[in-house]
Amino acid sequence: IVDSGIDKNRADFDMGARVIQDVTITKLEPNSSGDGRGHGTFVAGIAAGSAPGQAGAAPGAPIISLDVMDDRGMARTSDVIAAAEWIFHNRRVANFSLHSTTSSNFTKDPLDKAVEKLWFAGVVVVAAAGNYGKPDGPSGVPFAPGNDPFIITVGAIDLEGTTNVNRHEVPSWSAYGFTNDGFRKPEISAAGRYMIGPVPSNATLRTAKPENVIDAGYMRLSGTSFAAPIVAGAAAQILARQPTWTPDQVK
Repeated sequence: IVDSGIDKNRADFDMGARVIQDVTITKLEPNSSGDGRGHGTFVAGIAAGSAPGQAGAAPGAPIISLDVMDDRGMARTSDVIAAAEWIFHNRRVANFSLHSTTSSNFTKDPLDKAVEKLWFAGVVVVAAAGNYGKPDGPSGVPFAPGNDPFIITVGAIDLEGTTNVNRHEVPSWSAYGFTNDGFRKPEISAAGRYMIGPVPSNATLRTAKPENVIDAGYMRLSGTSFAAPIVAGAAAQILARQPTWTPDQVK
């Protein structure tokens, strides 16, 4: 989970037993220990939480936290690339619920090059499409790493409280369309609206959105950031059953 860290000592992660490594990469301040923002804990809960009634997509999976964000949710591109390099030497499914702020071509962007290095080394890379969609047409997906044609880019859908796919709709804010290089994105969408996930009690995300707090340890949030870890968890489930599969086969 390349994000803002994880508040690991909670039931969602078996009181920390499944967070097998916790690596702080960012040097931005302030950056509280654990997860001062709350975003990474939420993402990890969707991907692999195991609390009663709040299970994620892969509730038995071991988790690695790579903290690249400060308590405001800001990250340096160089730190995200450093996280990708760390993953290269440790081979996992990687979730990037983040994107660059500079429109780019995948052939030139250093973050795209970093995630491609993972992909070609056998790491399944999942990234959020972004929340900058337009209500009147496609926004395009011009930002790394979601603009990379190799990795799995994930958009959001609104389940509207039903398993009837005919009623599932794409929220207007979920980015979609073509990249600057002409590739259609995202490849897949997952539930991303009104998602419930774990957040530390002192997280700045709780302070910023107090109306979204549903009880002491959980919030309701929307975004492609929370659709991506469903797909990352699904990829982990696939690899648990087919450990020899390549990222292309998983995709």
